[in-house]
Amino acid sequence: MLDEAENFMNENEYEVNSKEILELVDNSNCSAYDCEFVALAKRLNLKLFTSDKKILKEFPQVANSLGDFSSK
Repeated sequence: MLDEAENFMNENEYEVNSKEILELVDNSNCSAYDCEFVALAKRLNLKLFTSDKKILKEFPQVANSLGDFSSK
């Protein structure tokens, strides 16, 4: 099962630009770890679904609550 999961993710890995992450960190109260997800969602033009209240507050243009996901 582990091999199957790793094979599935193998072609679905992305890198994010460190400068973009640090700019998001500088302009928010979120950690670099959290900002990696925000930066990736922005770059891929995707909605980020999360239960992290800080991300939801700091990035309302990108972040959506998990409750919003279940109603869509």
